[in-house]
Amino acid sequence: MKNKIVALGLAACFAVACFSSCEDTPPVETTESNTKTYTVEDSVLISCIGQADENGVYVVPDTITMIGESAFAGDDTLREVVIGSNVKSIGSGAFQYCTSLEKVTIAEGVESIGSSAFYACSALSEISLPSTVERLEPYTFYGCESLESLSLAHIRHIDDYAMWYCSSLESVTLSEDLTVIGDWAFSQCQSLENINLEACTKLESIGDYAFSICGMLRSVAIPEGTKSIGMLAFYDCSRLTEVTIPSTVEEIDFAAFNYTPWYQEHTADYLIVGDGVLIKCTVHPLYLDLSGKGIRYISSAFWNAEASGYAKEYGYRYASELESVAIPEGVRIIGSSAFEGCVGLQSVSLPSTLERIENNAFNVYSSSYTSQANISLENCSQLEYIGSYAFYGCTGIEKILLPESVDYVGAYAFAVTKAYDQFMESAKDKENENDRYLIVGDGILLAAYVRNGQTSVTIPEGVRVIAGSAFCGWDTAYVPEDTSQLSTSGISKYNLSYQVTSVALPSTLETICDSAFFRMMQITEIVFPESLTTIGNSAFSFCSSLSDISGGANIAEIGSDAFSFCTSLKFFRFSQNTVSIGAGVFAGCSALEGVYFPQGLAFIGEEQFADGCTSLVEIRISPEARPRIYSITGNLSQNIQVNYYSED
Repeated sequence: MKNKIVALGLAACFAVACFSSCEDTPPVETTESNTKTYTVEDSVLISCIGQADENGVYVVPDTITMIGESAFAGDDTLREVVIGSNVKSIGSGAFQYCTSLEKVTIAEGVESIGSSAFYACSALSEISLPSTVERLEPYTFYGCESLESLSLAHIRHIDDYAMWYCSSLESVTLSEDLTVIGDWAFSQCQSLENINLEACTKLESIGDYAFSICGMLRSVAIPEGTKSIGMLAFYDCSRLTEVTIPSTVEEIDFAAFNYTPWYQEHTADYLIVGDGVLIKCTVHPLYLDLSGKGIRYISSAFWNAEASGYAKEYGYRYASELESVAIPEGVRIIGSSAFEGCVGLQSVSLPSTLERIENNAFNVYSSSYTSQANISLENCSQLEYIGSYAFYGCTGIEKILLPESVDYVGAYAFAVTKAYDQFMESAKDKENENDRYLIVGDGILLAAYVRNGQTSVTIPEGVRVIAGSAFCGWDTAYVPEDTSQLSTSGISKYNLSYQVTSVALPSTLETICDSAFFRMMQITEIVFPESLTTIGNSAFSFCSSLSDISGGANIAEIGSDAFSFCTSLKFFRFSQNTVSIGAGVFAGCSALEGVYFPQGLAFIGEEQFADGCTSLVEIRISPEARPRIYSITGNLSQNIQVNYYSED
């Protein structure tokens, strides 16, 4: 994950308009030689390399209250460490790459262990966690290949990648108060044979890939009270034969159990688990009847695995033969890839109870086929969300009529449909610019046609939502001579990424969806209106000329990769009203020098500065985020200064 150690500043001062350093710095205790370093600042152990005794043992002094970020990182002489009760926190990456470290004793009283604390400690075989630590941060034990057992008896939250690739781990003791198991948390724990989830009566969710490739796992009992199981959660658990799913489970994402003997051996016509979750169907299309079965959620039960390059039996065996389907009243969610690759679909009936249609739900596009399915959403009066690629390639859709309840439409949701292409062709002849916008439902802008030579776009007042990919490679007849420069969606003949330099957003705008302005390489400035609350995933990715971003005081949510590879962006200040920040927001922003994160926000997405943020010098962030700082900053190759807002 990290090629080089990030040097983190410990400043706790507050700056109003610019980055600054603290005055009256406390005295620093430092000793250093060619092979040893020892630095203490204000009872924080900043660096401690080569200080172990002749047996490789180091006892942290009682005067230390915090082990700083990366303090012992890379010390290959350290075999055992003893951490006393005076230490209250262990910093992110504190012991990462200590490849000889075998044993760690942590006394009661330590309150937090930072992300990546024991990252790639490949010899670690014994560690005790105190009851005062309640959260396991991202990557805490990633790659601890010698760890065979671990007690997490007091851990309430296991974060993403926490135990990833602990290949020798055989047993884990979990807390009855555990509430969340994050994405990839136990992935590739190939020796893990049993895990007692049943006693975790407060468990609410199991993340994506959480137990994927746990090759020895034989049984799992999801506890009563759990509501969701992520995509591919038990992917490639090749010995998993016993699974118990309680009635409280409302959502099971794509192929959560598909690659297990338990799933493959089920031959019932309809495998419905939890609170009406359909995860498998074995019925031939001629006899298909979903009515009267209490179905509320359709997972990837009709996924065409063969069309995706997998063996037919991993998905719906008859997917290519399915021509029509009536989804009954009561169904709330059509899950990710539920009908993906069903190339023969011609008609689909949707219920009025439908609330969400997830990513790729009816995606049927490839270079060799599309679908003639004519799907109407007009009567889905409770529908709120349409995911990316949801109807991609459904050429039979002649009209896009969305109910007023819809407030989010993902990237390319209606791409390669008859309605979309007809709009683009007819818009060529429109003289009035407002006639060149495809606006549906309650102010949802799905697409725009921009004439050749037009360099500015003014989005009409009244537009509340800019749908995913609305201005991304689908919007004008201009086709660059060098087609290698086309965006990743460049199969379309419509592309405006290389001519529009200015976009004016309306004062009514509330939501910018996934990839809405992806790869608009010439725009230099964007002013967000005060009404804007949500910016979706990759919304401005690869806007390589974008250097000036302002406004947006009320933005509450910014999705993953939102400004990734904006290579002209030098500075970014989040609104203090922002409460959710996705992963990799600034990945690849090679000119970025400084970022102000919101005060008080602890849980910020991972790898914010991955993939070449080589100009980054300084960030300012809430002290509550400190235990996660390594997972937040990501893979940096240079030293940066991390300043924490004052806690006053």
